[in-house]
Amino acid sequence: MISASNISAMMRHLRSLPACLALIVSAIFFFPAGVHAKKKLGPPTVRWTAGAPGCTFVRGDDGRERWTMSDKDLDLSLIVDSLELSKSKHHTFYRVFAVYLSVNYKGPGNFDFPADLRMDFVRHHNLVEGFLDPAELQNRLQNDLDTEVFDTEREIKKHPEQKEQKTDRLRIYEKEGAEFMEFITTQYLEPATLNPGNPEAHGWVLFPTKNKWIGPWKDREDFILAVWMKDKVWQFPFSLPPSPEDLTLHKPHD
Repeated sequence: MISASNISAMMRHLRSLPACLALIVSAIFFFPAGVHAKKKLGPPTVRWTAGAPGCTFVRGDDGRERWTMSDKDLDLSLIVDSLELSKSKHHTFYRVFAVYLSVNYKGPGNFDFPADLRMDFVRHHNLVEGFLDPAELQNRLQNDLDTEVFDTEREIKKHPEQKEQKTDRLRIYEKEGAEFMEFITTQYLEPATLNPGNPEAHGWVLFPTKNKWIGPWKDREDFILAVWMKDKVWQFPFSLPPSPEDLTLHKPHD
């Protein structure tokens, strides 16, 4: 049988619960988990700036723009076709945005270049896309070519009278596919270990542009290409089509 003294003690305990809960909530609010943990910071960023030391811009006679950024050990050059916006719409296979990057190493010893490039599509919610992996792109292309062959053969069986027309179209498709495959395997930018005996890495990089966030190109587009290294991130902001101010030639500082 519960005594009166026990009931009184239980009531005092229950009355103290709201105060205890308040203390617990306050502790959680004012002292969150990991309060002493420092936020992990990424590598520092250097950005191409017109007229800054080591930063140059040149427009070539071929219509390509070249942005170069240098420090004591590296020269990085970004090359973009001024007509890339329109060209990206009419690629035979995929809607991709192409840039060319050249890296020249001037330091001693070895330097690991990871070929890690990321593109910020500024006017499309600042969407950041990584580069298209060349191995995955080759597999995708080969699968699409095989599918096209299968579909064409099936259509010819259904419509034998269209055999010549469909065969000619398939032949063109396969030819363009082979050329694109060769481009990916021979001209794509790859990771490299650079040193005085092998100081350069260069090649094309493709970025996907067909998704719900990017949509149709605007009349003018702003981009930021980020080249990630182990010790820093190199950023190249640029716009297409280039404005008259962008076409000013900047000479490197002595």
